[in-house]
Amino acid sequence: MILVRYVLKEHIAPFFAALFVTTFLFVINFLVEVLDKILSKGIPAGIVLEIFALNVVWMVGLAVPMSVLAATLMTFGRLSSDREIVAMQSAGISPLSLMRPVLVFSTLLMVLLMLFNNWLLPEANYRSAMLMQSVTRKRPHAMIDEGKLINQFPGIQIWVSRIDNQNAELYGIKIFEIGGNYPRVITADSASMEYVDMGATLMLHLKNGENHFVDPKDPERYFRIRFANQDFAVQNIDDRFERTDNKTRGNRELSIEEMLKVVEESSKEDKELIEEFQPLVWKNMDDLNLILKKDTILPEELKSKKILPNAKKRANAMELVKQEENESLIKINRMEIRREGILKRIAIHKVEIHKKISTAVACVVFALIGAPLGIIARRGGIGPGTVYSLGFFAVYWVCLIGGENLADRLIISPAISMWACNALIGTIGLFLTWRVARR
Repeated sequence: MILVRYVLKEHIAPFFAALFVTTFLFVINFLVEVLDKILSKGIPAGIVLEIFALNVVWMVGLAVPMSVLAATLMTFGRLSSDREIVAMQSAGISPLSLMRPVLVFSTLLMVLLMLFNNWLLPEANYRSAMLMQSVTRKRPHAMIDEGKLINQFPGIQIWVSRIDNQNAELYGIKIFEIGGNYPRVITADSASMEYVDMGATLMLHLKNGENHFVDPKDPERYFRIRFANQDFAVQNIDDRFERTDNKTRGNRELSIEEMLKVVEESSKEDKELIEEFQPLVWKNMDDLNLILKKDTILPEELKSKKILPNAKKRANAMELVKQEENESLIKINRMEIRREGILKRIAIHKVEIHKKISTAVACVVFALIGAPLGIIARRGGIGPGTVYSLGFFAVYWVCLIGGENLADRLIISPAISMWACNALIGTIGLFLTWRVARR
């Protein structure tokens, strides 16, 4: 029991120190990227602090696994560098006994982080998005960055490839109207911005672009309309800060239970879509078969005679076959496009479900690999531990983001994308633990 208290005492202090350092790094990045835009809008200090506090939530969620790794490296690195582990081994105490309290502490953090990711984090993300949307309405053009998808505007998303700040011109614009079942997409080569209606509306003067949309009454009809000049209004913009609460929650703003419900509903929609299109496609195939038999295939009683099929009937039949085939292909393509959207929606939510759990499990995985690495490295202190953990977590996070992108594009399974890195690191950790235990 004395040994357990000693190891925990050596571990908990570095954990909170690492938590402070890693959270501080996230805060600095947040201040550089976002807060300067908020301050330029003249928002009250209380609102600025609320936005900051809500964003600290996701920072803590990322910092906890990093801090577990850093603290474990520091703890066992110091014990190893001071030869305390050698002394304990001489007394018959194995490294596994030293690791046990840290693993129990990491397991407790894992459970708490799962609850944190499922309940507190989605609500904080939602409230932060609501506040940012309200801030955007005050001076929306300040939130438009090149090379980023801007989703702070209610009901629309905007992508801008390049911004000419000197002339207030936008280039390579894509506007996605996401309201309703069939969103409209607008593309334009360039655009200029102007406030109208006493500052209540941001008007985008688009040049040389296209409108892409589906007829809501007949989803099989797709329209593409080119234009030389077109105005697009972003409405409900003014200089007063007003809170809003009308944003549809995204996948990162939902709990696991809510996302499972979305997955269930989307799976049902996918099944209904297949049942809707299958009869149409197969009915066309049956009709084609009848046409060919009627117009181009000779009856059995005439096969023995030298009678050629009527050329005009054959030509008409083949033309009708082409038309029917083209219509079938169009229907199949439309079904595939709609189905791909449904499957991507399922994948995105499944990825987020697995991420909430796998990032929490990473606490135990990092403790499992941090302990043997610290013993082997024999370097304690907050400096080496933080550097090693930042490098290790950077690799982990790159793998996580890469896996998420692949899963969102339906290339790999959501489960594999979120758990592969944990499995790899855990396996290496078990191997290193085995090596250390045998020494």
